[in-house]
Amino acid sequence: MSHDEFMKQQYLTLRDEIRCGKARMFWLVIFGTLLVPAAGLLTTMYGGFFATATLPFVVLVIMLAFVAEQNDILRAGRYLREHVEPTIEGVTGWEKWLESHARLRGADRVFFGSFVIIFTLLYALSTRTALQALADQTPGELREQFFTYGVIGYIVGGVWFFIVLIRHWQSCTTTRG
Repeated sequence: MSHDEFMKQQYLTLRDEIRCGKARMFWLVIFGTLLVPAAGLLTTMYGGFFATATLPFVVLVIMLAFVAEQNDILRAGRYLREHVEPTIEGVTGWEKWLESHARLRGADRVFFGSFVIIFTLLYALSTRTALQALADQTPGELREQFFTYGVIGYIVGGVWFFIVLIRHWQSCTTTRG
């Protein structure tokens, strides 16, 4: 296989990876915005204590999966911009063109930030619901202890997510290294 053919195949493969990543992100958003609240409602209505208690962590997993997908997409874009597009003489590649116009990457930042804000609110709501279920459904002598452990667990989970978010914010919003 010639160098040009290899670069072409690499370009096509990475663009397909980006396309598939966008599709996975779409389904994560749909799953998170429709099924997580529905699951929260069902667990609250039918007294699913364990399911209610784990729902905030499900939201965190969805948030982390979204961050990972966004990071993977922009990592592939960064590789295209830095290693594939420069080998094509006389052409400005898609990723380089996007990065040269900051307002065009703005939509990525807005979408990513909006997702984080909405799912942070969903995390807070599911945490409140879970803590209320802990308070309502735990026997008296264990209530305070379980509630304290729940608060600690949810705070640790939230702080951990925000550390991951801060660590990966730039790699999730730009292909500039």
